[in-house]
Amino acid sequence: MNTEKYIAELVVYKIKPETTEKYTTEIIDFFRKLVMSFDGFISYEFLQSCKDDHTFMDLVLWDTLENAEITAKKVKEIQKGDKFKDYIESFEKVEIFNHFKPINLWKKADL
Repeated sequence: MNTEKYIAELVVYKIKPETTEKYTTEIIDFFRKLVMSFDGFISYEFLQSCKDDHTFMDLVLWDTLENAEITAKKVKEIQKGDKFKDYIESFEKVEIFNHFKPINLWKKADL
């Protein structure tokens, strides 16, 4: 068994078609910098669906579930401010927001 100590925060969401370009070139970077400033942050991966240009996934790794949840609460409050208006208005819907712990990781070298 190969596991590391971290919590994966998975967010899958759809952005409004008319805001997708601005979201991917400007808005997400502004939001990412905020998330990266919190305690316990490890990494942030931003992915786009291969089949739908308006569906995205954020995979954020945290050192503990506690830090991930504290950050989620703080970000929710911060997003109410005017600086995040473009970010909030870009969303069509959030399909998944959840935290996961690693159980196992297999690599080709393990064959």
